[in-house]
Amino acid sequence: MKKIIIDCDNTFGVEGCDLDDGLAIIYALGTGLCDLLGVTTTFGNNVLDVVYPNTVRFMKDIDHSHIPVFDGRTDTPENNKAAQFLVEQVKKYPKEVSIIAVGSLTNLYHAHLIDPTFFENIDELSFMGGIVEPLIICDKILNELNFSCDYASAYHVLQKGKNIKIANANICLDGFFSKERFDLMENSEHAFLRWLKDQGQYWLLREKNCFGHDGMYIWDIYAVATVLVPELFEDNMAEISPCQESLKTGMLLGDGEKVKVNFPRILDKKAYEDHVYEMFKNFAILKR
Repeated sequence: MKKIIIDCDNTFGVEGCDLDDGLAIIYALGTGLCDLLGVTTTFGNNVLDVVYPNTVRFMKDIDHSHIPVFDGRTDTPENNKAAQFLVEQVKKYPKEVSIIAVGSLTNLYHAHLIDPTFFENIDELSFMGGIVEPLIICDKILNELNFSCDYASAYHVLQKGKNIKIANANICLDGFFSKERFDLMENSEHAFLRWLKDQGQYWLLREKNCFGHDGMYIWDIYAVATVLVPELFEDNMAEISPCQESLKTGMLLGDGEKVKVNFPRILDKKAYEDHVYEMFKNFAILKR
């Protein structure tokens, strides 16, 4: 079992906010391949005062309230319970913990400030964020929303981190979950899948209204899957050169020092979507 921590800006069920963080947590647990040590919360999709209590509620809703949830703070590392938890777990399990960060990178930067050896003792880092070219969906240019939220922290983490995988927003467009998949849940024998389908309706409607497509991009699952099921991907090593100025828009190619990272690419888009759906079903089965 791989030890992981998910650092997220979970707004599953919050009106007008993305639900992909919650789907990523469900996916991770559905694989049966990880020991989720805890969930740390940060800002991004919404402010911390929304994200943290929403994540506590969400973990209760999916019957996993035994998994601890920690509040990230932005003022000082000493006040950041999420950062303190990250440091404690990495010290407890050196070279064993993978951290999957799918919101702003404030907690990780604070963890490094608490313990300068923090990044040296992590197994791997997997991020969802950043762009390498304009992010365009259905002829609309979108803003990057993770690294740019706290570009200074993102810069330091990308410079100091080791063994980094990045599901940048551009390659995440390969990870689409169709409305047809959600519709399959409606008549499922599993109450959880019926609940999940119902909970996803608001975001499916939003995607249809904004972009005209039937389905949604499941951004954050991409970062989790690269850690837990790497055989679904091919490695794509690349050099990035972020600087604080470029990261204000999430751009990973700037005037900064070059950093080697992995941009894993999905091998088979249909197989990937099939797999994600099966993990949702598996979560429902394990939950019984």
